[in-house]
Amino acid sequence: MPTIQMSCGEMAYLDSDNSGQPLLFLHGTGCDSSDWAEVIEGLPKNERCISLDFRGHGQSPVPTQPFTLADLAEDVGHLTDDLGLQGFIIVGHSLGGMVAMEVARHSSCVAGLILLEGWTSLSSAGSSFDPGRFYGSLSETAVTQIQRKSEETRSRFNPEVWDSFWESVKIFDAYTYLEQSRIPIYEVFGGMGRNDFTEQQLRIPPNPNIQWVWIPNAGHYLPHECPAEVAKVIAGFRLF
Repeated sequence: MPTIQMSCGEMAYLDSDNSGQPLLFLHGTGCDSSDWAEVIEGLPKNERCISLDFRGHGQSPVPTQPFTLADLAEDVGHLTDDLGLQGFIIVGHSLGGMVAMEVARHSSCVAGLILLEGWTSLSSAGSSFDPGRFYGSLSETAVTQIQRKSEETRSRFNPEVWDSFWESVKIFDAYTYLEQSRIPIYEVFGGMGRNDFTEQQLRIPPNPNIQWVWIPNAGHYLPHECPAEVAKVIAGFRLF
């Protein structure tokens, strides 16, 4: 897995290096670039797919100094600049979706966002759906694997460094960005646990550039639970 040198150390990433419009995949908390494998397999083979490991995740080294969500966005920008990417689409899951919005807020090179349960703010994550939908219909084995990887990832960090990072996630709020954005955005959510108050609680502002997409009978871990459906959503974005 290649790496790029950053001010904070190296960052691991994968690049199919094809000629199509670049798709940049950003994973969720406790996950890594490998969690996109089945989604990418469902896309046309000529797509240029780039995925990375955030600081301390996957094969990227663990930071010893405090960092924030904004620092993760700067890391992404550093990678896209180094690769010379223009007009790329970011596909972000959960934390990755939040980072994607922060990247797009600062970069004119982002052509669109596909946010897979990428929260406008973390406070909306726990209150928007009925309980019990987090892991959707994933098998017990799959849930255990996700939980184990997440626990192993978090255990790498000095608790003070992780807590400092998580504070930045808790105060993140993209409402104003979403309200003013002029690029096409898909807001994609699993339909499991949806109720009459869900859309209001998710705090997604009215904007003609934003389109809601619901994947029926799915929970939070969309890339793991329904990768084929996610691939179809990405393919459909081309027509939006």
